[in-house]
Amino acid sequence: MKTLSIMVSRHFIPVVVLAACFLTLTAVSKVLADSEQTKSMDSYYKALSERVETGVRGPLGDWHYYWKDGYFRIDSSKENIKFMINAQILIDGGDIDADDELQNAFPDLNGSNILFRKLGVSISGNFYDTVDFKVGIDFANTRDIQDIWIRYLKNPFLKKIRIGNMKEPFSLEYLTSISRVTFMERALPDAAFGSGRNIGIRYDSLNPDRRINWGAGFFLNTGSFSTVGDGADQISEANGFDLTARVFGLPVYGGDGRTLLHLGLGYSYGLRNEDDLDAPMQFRARPESRLTDDRLVDTGSIPGKRRDTVNAELAMVYGPWSFQGQCYYILLDADAAGDPDFWGYYAFLSYFITGEHRNYNKSIGVFTGVEPQPVFHPSKGEWGAWELALRHSYVDLNDGIIQGGKENNLTAGLNWIHNRNVRMMFNYIHAYVKDRASPPVANGRANIFQARFQFIW
Repeated sequence: MKTLSIMVSRHFIPVVVLAACFLTLTAVSKVLADSEQTKSMDSYYKALSERVETGVRGPLGDWHYYWKDGYFRIDSSKENIKFMINAQILIDGGDIDADDELQNAFPDLNGSNILFRKLGVSISGNFYDTVDFKVGIDFANTRDIQDIWIRYLKNPFLKKIRIGNMKEPFSLEYLTSISRVTFMERALPDAAFGSGRNIGIRYDSLNPDRRINWGAGFFLNTGSFSTVGDGADQISEANGFDLTARVFGLPVYGGDGRTLLHLGLGYSYGLRNEDDLDAPMQFRARPESRLTDDRLVDTGSIPGKRRDTVNAELAMVYGPWSFQGQCYYILLDADAAGDPDFWGYYAFLSYFITGEHRNYNKSIGVFTGVEPQPVFHPSKGEWGAWELALRHSYVDLNDGIIQGGKENNLTAGLNWIHNRNVRMMFNYIHAYVKDRASPPVANGRANIFQARFQFIW
């Protein structure tokens, strides 16, 4: 009985905590829906915006503060200085059940966990319509400074250039915000081969009226940093640089995005100092879950001179149906490892039971959030948006003397979207790992059950 009690506790504590979040949200939403003063959060935001338009001032003196489009905004009285504050709270919980082979290779893999996947705050600002900036920090990851960039707006060319720490223009999946992707985590090859964030300069064509757009940039290989001082050190100690570019187009686009075909191609050239043993190349991926820090496939450290990465994108939307897939190929100039190459792909299909469709930003070629029509009003029998999704992903990190392993994942997902700010996600992942040398895994399997509560404002 004691053993049974421990098992029940281990498997269900994260589920109970997330269920409590769900029930609390439902209760609060019902009160808001039934209130005669506030029929919905959208009308509340609208009322606050109207207060600003009539010139009502708050305790900040000559500064107006209000909600609009789900964001908290602060403007000067003359509206020549503007700030927008955004916060993201993502809480994950679930359980991993691995077979004996994976347990022997990764003793800490099995078990339940609950954690903050993201606890982020970002501030965007605009000064006299001349410059704007963004600073984003994720406190769930040791104060990881994710974005800190600035651009000049007065020149039509320069306003398309950003300077600072930001994502490299590579991969539809990676450029889509973690709070807007269809599954709880990005696919295996995107985690293994994505360029990530670096300090550099980036240009985006930003022309939504054209069928084809593109982005390109030059980046030092610095990675994210936890403080500005740390960032300065990383600039001086950067191991090489990346030249990254992405072109994407819309051969088909209609019905304000209810029907579209997206095609994209990305390339990244990375030059490295193979003598810098403190910053070698390495490719690895978690099993599409942050419940564990174990990487079931991992090449280990590879000293090398260069990497070339190519990525092809395909996405289609047809009303509530959506398909998305990408292929990745990476070739290394690493003499000691025999110049290995690795590859991977993913493909998924999703369907909105309630009839919504995925929204798409034509300027930057990524998918954005879905707003249910109508939003969650249980007293009216309206339950927000519900989405079903199924994904297969694969990554191969074996070539020559490098035997990082191969992984196949099959993921089923259910998303419940309350409104533009709140989402609940449920994922089941079946992970199959084979042909890894160290630690040795011949054929290992794991079943992962996980859920996420997401709140954005």
